[in-house]
Amino acid sequence: MAIECGVITGIFIAFAIIFFRSHHKEWAFATLPLTLVPFTEFVMVALFVNVFDMSVSIYWGIFALMAAVAISCAWIGFVSNGLKSRRTRITYTSIANGFNVLLAAILINSILDVVKEYGATIHS
Repeated sequence: MAIECGVITGIFIAFAIIFFRSHHKEWAFATLPLTLVPFTEFVMVALFVNVFDMSVSIYWGIFALMAAVAISCAWIGFVSNGLKSRRTRITYTSIANGFNVLLAAILINSILDVVKEYGATIHS
């Protein structure tokens, strides 16, 4: 799932750049919190596990994802204050937080599947 999360992160960064270049700074800043959860998974697996050949325990892997969700949700709430209408803020906050929670649930399920198969550390 690390490669997929790297691609998701790249797509959201591309969206942010497009919004910045089209002078929609509020939407560019609103896009950036969506990168935190997939970026955390990408760094945890691609960098720590594959590059540095470290093992990440199930507990630290899940903790990192849950911390990323919490930070991202707070960041989303902060960024949503820059959006113009109340309806837009509510819609953005709901969809963005839903995305983060669902992605984290999928990634945690993936971690648990790997643990079932290989043991108590995350492998590539």
